Amino acid sequence: MDLKKGQNIIDVFDALLQSTDPALAHVRVAADAWTLTEIVGHLVDSAANNHQRFARLISGNLEQFPPYDAELFVTVQQYDGCDFAEMAKFWRQYNWMLMHIMRAIPATALENMWQRPDGAKSLRTLVEGYFEHIEMHTDQYCERMQKVKDLARI
Repeated sequence: MDLKKGQNIIDVFDALLQSTDPALAHVRVAADAWTLTEIVGHLVDSAANNHQRFARLISGNLEQFPPYDAELFVTVQQYDGCDFAEMAKFWRQYNWMLMHIMRAIPATALENMWQRPDGAKSLRTLVEGYFEHIEMHTDQYCERMQKVKDLARI
């Protein structure tokens, strides 16, 4: 679990958010494609869900946790109606808190397990997966940004 690398992943995405023209953040390139603001909203959901998972797993094993439906959550929370700069700031602040929590995880808690229908996952695996998830969405965000810019030029 390399928290320094994880902080770098967060910093890279944060720099991307800071370089985003807010005028482009709500452009939908296709009916089934999230806007840039919705991608950030999804990552806020990820932070919120993982916040609960991390805190609960620090205390012991986790038997049950509600499922997360990304499409439904983005739709019902209407992230595209949010101010982009505020969403970016909220994501940044939430990740500041998560990094604080991750730094405080006792070594003895890293192998605490979350029992999932598709198999158990350790707290260590969830933390590592959290950063991988941000990296995946960083790539998605960059690709979407390019599509938005191409569309705006037409």
